[in-house]
Amino acid sequence: MKITRTELSIDVSSVLQHGPALVVTATAVAPADLAAGSRPIVVVAIPGGTYHRRYWDLQPPGRVGYSMAAHLAERGVIVIACDYLGGGDSSRPDDGDFIGLRTQAAAAHAAFERIREGVVGGSLIAALPALPDAIFVGIGQSLGGFVTMIQQGEYADYVAVGIFGASPLLIANTRDQPDWDALSEAERRDFILRENARQSGVGELPMYHGAPRAQYAGIFHVPDVPADLVAYDEESCHTLIPRNSGIDGMTPGFAKASAARITSPVFLAFGEFDVSANPHLEPSGYPASSDITLAVVDNMAHMHNFADTREQLWTRFLRWLTAVAPQD
Repeated sequence: MKITRTELSIDVSSVLQHGPALVVTATAVAPADLAAGSRPIVVVAIPGGTYHRRYWDLQPPGRVGYSMAAHLAERGVIVIACDYLGGGDSSRPDDGDFIGLRTQAAAAHAAFERIREGVVGGSLIAALPALPDAIFVGIGQSLGGFVTMIQQGEYADYVAVGIFGASPLLIANTRDQPDWDALSEAERRDFILRENARQSGVGELPMYHGAPRAQYAGIFHVPDVPADLVAYDEESCHTLIPRNSGIDGMTPGFAKASAARITSPVFLAFGEFDVSANPHLEPSGYPASSDITLAVVDNMAHMHNFADTREQLWTRFLRWLTAVAPQD
């Protein structure tokens, strides 16, 4: 199936009400021949911290088959890959410390409303007709998983959500864990701030910062990921993250209350080497959902779409998509 790509800039200022205009940038990857009256699934995807929206549409030089967005679009699904606020090509305001995860979720909600309006009315993607019966599903990887968790818990935007490599319970394996119970909330955040600075190779964490891939070699990628892919990750996918978004995401239980409010079906995905202390305990973080699917994929680390086993995950996810969002 032929696909089309469309670059989008979505104004989220009206929801955030934060002075200068704020935009979230996105790439729509879609089947090129959807007919009027069809009922496609639209997946709105947010990447992990320090990852560009390109993570969902990887196109490393000399290689094919790394784009999850293209894989889904070739099978009839519209994918809208969105940068988070302050990352990728989205707005990066000078006073970025207001951009914690709850602000990210509010921005994602505003972007979703514009996306839905454009898909339904036919104004979002020039190659597509109006699609008033489209079905919307939200997914997020790592930091994007937290954004999607909070967005769904607060706004219930989607008929179902997929959380990839994110835990409402505890983010493990990225550093030595302190005795979190012995620390106050302020002490927890201070610990994470200092550790993020250390792992980013700086003395003091700036308002927007990156994550040198070498510092996370043991968790982002399995050892046999080829060197050219790691270089492509660093050169083409690496972006900045607002520091308070990252601190929120690594604070144990920060998104737990929002996850507990999700009533829709949930798809949980982890690699064999990932950030969950125990993936089989993760469904307990979604007590209001009666439909929870867990996938743990062999020979896969935290950045799932770079792994040799990525298509196993994509196939499993597509099967889940068509079960929870039937197009008939």
